[in-house]
Amino acid sequence: MTTTRVPRIPPLPPAEWPPVLRSLLADSHRDGPGRENLFGTLAHHPVLAHAWLSLARVLTHEGTLGHRRRELIVLRVAHRLDAPYVYRRHRTPAADAGLTDAEIDATGADLDAHAWAGEDSDLLEAADLLAVNSPVPEGLWGRLARVLSPGQLVELLVLAGQTATMCATLNTLHTPSDQQPSLVVRLDRERCCSAGQCVGAAPEVFEQDEEDGRVTLLVPEPDARCADEVRFAADLCPSGAITLVDDEEPARS
Repeated sequence: MTTTRVPRIPPLPPAEWPPVLRSLLADSHRDGPGRENLFGTLAHHPVLAHAWLSLARVLTHEGTLGHRRRELIVLRVAHRLDAPYVYRRHRTPAADAGLTDAEIDATGADLDAHAWAGEDSDLLEAADLLAVNSPVPEGLWGRLARVLSPGQLVELLVLAGQTATMCATLNTLHTPSDQQPSLVVRLDRERCCSAGQCVGAAPEVFEQDEEDGRVTLLVPEPDARCADEVRFAADLCPSGAITLVDDEEPARS
């Protein structure tokens, strides 16, 4: 099985947003790009959109955790919930908050793979637990309470919950990132063994020749909406005749 990036509820274009939503986006340029599809999805429910984005604005601009702590929590929760829209969107704010490239990459790996300092380690451990609604043990809570005020502890919980809600919503709706990575498909017909599984997985991109049975590449640079199907097709190819080059992962065959 493979997922699709075709959105279940297509984001509304900005021309169809209510004025208050357009105003919110226009007034928050400092939050960076990459939220048009998020706003366009929320635009289907303007009242809820305003409430959601008002909370997000409080957490981002009026919170007391600090930018570094906030981005660590958001990145880690997004990683644990396999939410690429949120994870990619927050890499730039995380860098602006002072996280190094190595630290940002490490939020998407096992915690033991990076030498996190005490407070960072505790925050990431808490994010792991909160992302899946697991209890926070007393020892970890005590360590957090020694460095965070009661208000900051409440903010930490709400931030993790709001991030998890956003991840679940965008994942379930298959909301695409605003900047879709390019995808290039390379096909070695000499290696093709005529299994045809790729044609079944991505018929818009591959076609089986009726004469020799080998596969023909129809679209070398397919639309991003077909990316998951194309990756699935490459995984199915028993002869390794399909090679993919994109911005998400290294080339593979």
